[in-house]
Formats: sequence, structure tokens, C-alpha cells
Amino acid sequence: MRVRISVLILLFAVLQSCEEDTYIPKPPGYYRLDYPEHLYSKFDAADCPFVFEYGVLAKVIPVPAQNGQTCWFNLEYPELKAKVHFSYYQIGATKADELIEDSRKLAIEHLVKADDYEESAVYDTVQNVYGTIYDFHGSMASNFQFYLTDSTNHFIRGALYFRAEPNADSLAPAENYVEEELMHLISTFEWK
Repeated sequence: MRVRISVLILLFAVLQSCEEDTYIPKPPGYYRLDYPEHLYSKFDAADCPFVFEYGVLAKVIPVPAQNGQTCWFNLEYPELKAKVHFSYYQIGATKADELIEDSRKLAIEHLVKADDYEESAVYDTVQNVYGTIYDFHGSMASNFQFYLTDSTNHFIRGALYFRAEPNADSLAPAENYVEEELMHLISTFEWK
């Protein structure tokens, strides 16, 4: 009887172990990236009518003048494969409306790919700096754009791009880091 029970238990164990294994794949993961503490340098070019503070990881790269305008440059983050394109225009009151509308159109074009976006106003009466920040969420070419103006004489536009395939999950840490530095840049921006 004992032998029979032992054989049945063994047979039951063998049959139970023959079940098909279910493999559950792990979701894709990304490397954890630790960025240095935010430290800032001051941008104060003699031929540009503005000053601001920018992150020390970035390099200021001048861009040749476009349409007679000067003070075009890029803030490049080589380690993050990021670039912020800046274009400056000396304006009159009528051209300010056109530039604001152009900036809005360029930013809104990204809504096609965006999951969501936030639009916030810049309103600094002390420094006479006004503008709009467009912060897009999702996988698109440019997640952060802005323009700043004094409404009568000066206008500057910035747009952040990464030299990588747009993927909100993998770019999120670098994007958050650069956006924090751009928010600091905007908060320290002054016209000369």
C-alpha cells in the first residue's frame, strides 16, 4: 500500500511539473542618469541687448546673422545631445505682434504629436520682460519653447531640441534637467 501511495504521489508530481512555463517579458528599462548640480554662468555679450544666466554644462555657440539680425546663437549641451536655438530680433511695435504670432504658430505645430501641453505667461514688470512658455508632453521634436519681449524694441525666441529619436520616456531625465535650467534662464533674463 505504501508503495502504491508513493507511486501515485510521484506520478502526480511528475504530471504537475509538465505544465508549460509562462514567460513574462520584462518591460524595457532605461539607464539611471545622474546629472550634476545646477551651476550657472552669466551671458553678457557686448553686441546683444540682454543678459541672463545659463547652465555651465551648456556652451554658447554663435550663429551667423540672419536677415540682418544679430545675436543668434545656440546653447548646446554636448553630453545631453541637446540644443536650444535662440533667435533675436530688434523690432518695432507692429512687428512684435507678427513675431509673437509666428512663435505661437511654430510652437502649436507640435500639438499634433503632443499628448498634452502647458502654456504659461512670463510677466516681469520690474525687468520689462514678457512672453509665453510652451511646455509639451509626449514624444515630439521640441518639448519646450518660449519667447520673451519688451513689447516695443526686443524679441527673442528659444526652442529646445534633442539629437535623438523623440521618446518621452528615455528623454525625460535630460529634458527635465535642461528645462529646469531654461526656467532659470528665463527668470534671470534682463534687457540692457
